[in-house]
Amino acid sequence: MAGTTGRLSVSTLVATVFLSVAAAPLLAAPAHALGNNRAVNRSCGTNYVSSGHNGTAGEGHSWAQTTRQSGNCAGRLSAALERGDGYWSTRVYGSNGSAYATARFGTKAKHGLHWGCDACNVTRS
Repeated sequence: MAGTTGRLSVSTLVATVFLSVAAAPLLAAPAHALGNNRAVNRSCGTNYVSSGHNGTAGEGHSWAQTTRQSGNCAGRLSAALERGDGYWSTRVYGSNGSAYATARFGTKAKHGLHWGCDACNVTRS
């Protein structure tokens, strides 16, 4: 009986290690966040950040939009896009109500980039 328990434990251990090693690449893959649309609360108000891609992955363009929902920030909003390799498109400055950026990278952008005003930290969508 002790021998059977020992083999069961070893086989269970082998199966667990195999599944852990096989699943590691799936868990480590970076999330594709383009389109993670949501409201973002900032110190001077709330902005809605949205992004997406029009067309196919190799054609069309990616876009990012920052829109004021509430608050008293008098500064201008801005938006840009980030490729998978970390390159950022030109930051587009809008009004205190909205900013819209678009870019063609040959693939879908990885993130939309959003600023609530010139000095705000960037938010990714």
